[in-house]
Amino acid sequence: MADKENKPKKRRRYGSFAWTDKKTGYLYARVRLAQGDGSVKTIYKRATNLKNAEQLAEEIKAEHELRGQAFIDGRSMTFAQLAEWYKKEFVIPAVYVDGQKSEGMRTWETEQAKIDRIVTELGELLIGEMDETDFRHFRRNRLKSVKIATANRDFETIRAMFRKAKKKKWIREIPDFEGFIEKSLEKRRTVTITTKQESDLLREARKIRQSTAPRLYALIISLRDSGARPNELYPVNDYSESKDKYDPLRWQDVFDENGRIRDLTRLVSFKGKIREERIAVITDRMKRALLELWTFLQQSKNVTPDHSASLENLVFPHTSFKKSWDLVRTAANVPGLRLRDLRRDWVTRLGRLGYSDKLAQRGAGHKKIQTSFEYTEFDEAAALQAKSLLDSDNRRVSQ
Repeated sequence: MADKENKPKKRRRYGSFAWTDKKTGYLYARVRLAQGDGSVKTIYKRATNLKNAEQLAEEIKAEHELRGQAFIDGRSMTFAQLAEWYKKEFVIPAVYVDGQKSEGMRTWETEQAKIDRIVTELGELLIGEMDETDFRHFRRNRLKSVKIATANRDFETIRAMFRKAKKKKWIREIPDFEGFIEKSLEKRRTVTITTKQESDLLREARKIRQSTAPRLYALIISLRDSGARPNELYPVNDYSESKDKYDPLRWQDVFDENGRIRDLTRLVSFKGKIREERIAVITDRMKRALLELWTFLQQSKNVTPDHSASLENLVFPHTSFKKSWDLVRTAANVPGLRLRDLRRDWVTRLGRLGYSDKLAQRGAGHKKIQTSFEYTEFDEAAALQAKSLLDSDNRRVSQ
């Protein structure tokens, strides 16, 4: 009699099972589901009592009816498996059709590296069981070595992956990411340079213009005066021959048909999903710097054909100016300055001169006024200009 009482109990109701494991004594809901290939998949889910087991079994069957084979696949899918599928389907080189991106990413290599890094910590977890605790631990570990902005980018990628998983019906709901993406905690970069710092940079760049880096001097001035992004002037870190990322400035964009340097040129941007062109200025000092560079390239005997003074060639063909830029910015005592920081106060400079904010926004290639606001600084020069205007108004009022 005692032996019968110790045997695992089975009960069947409405076609589902409540099942007790012999070894552990735990109670489970057990459901057998037919797969697409004709085989049967048995699913177990821990239950607290017989009634709960039957309820869970009914929920499992309902989910299977709703999501089909995707429900079965999703239950055993790890984060690493989701990541591999996501990279294969979406993190691929950008494809442009008639100037508009139809699929892929311009920064697909960087994004793949980011996902691989995330997988090292979350890869073994089942996507259907990941919750707030897993993400909190991941975030805590990341913030030991990176800034909040980097952690935010990681979670934006994770969220995008789970959105795709839900669309494929591998998961029922997207995990709650509230509190893990905190843009308000990111520190806005406010690096601008003074007139003296600009002068120091150009002085140091001029020193190595004839030897180490003949193009850096002209590049600094072009970034300062044209409002261009670095990747609109040179193929930043792009070692491929693909035009899906960049279409940088060429000498034919600089010289007119009479051999004179133009007052205006065009810049090509691949921001967002659309390839866009916009007008950019070539200031007088840009003209002098570019003409000096052209003359140097014509006379130099150590320039390769692809880098020579030819209208079809890129003005700045190098994928990186890191070594020469490190030398220059260190000598100018601004070691933390980035090349892309050189345009940060372009809108501010025009604003100080009374130029239209909206036109400056367009000239900088900003689609949103908020972006232009982020690039507008009340720096020392702007503050001194405000003081001058206020002093002048005060004198007028006191007369």
